[in-house]
Amino acid sequence: MAIYIDPIFKKADRSKPENYKALSRTSVTWEVLDHIVLSGNKNHLESHKILSDAQHGFRKKRSCVSQLVLAVLDLAKGIDARDQLDMTLLGFSKAFDKVPHGRL
Repeated sequence: MAIYIDPIFKKADRSKPENYKALSRTSVTWEVLDHIVLSGNKNHLESHKILSDAQHGFRKKRSCVSQLVLAVLDLAKGIDARDQLDMTLLGFSKAFDKVPHGRL
């Protein structure tokens, strides 16, 4: 199987490699196989209740938005009860662009 990766220009100076993102051109066969394996894994994890109830990403009827709503509700409850609240905030908005693609 041949893997083709095309560099797609994002911004700024075209001479710098970090201003490009990798676009993989994968065959339809591999895309279908990937979908079958991924669906099978998700179904297994869901049916055997392996994932924590707090896991929202990549699950049916759950999303980043549903996680955010629950987090805001928890914060509001803590504020109303005058509890001590501790938070750690992480920003991943450009995390993929900073990953060394040679290591993937």
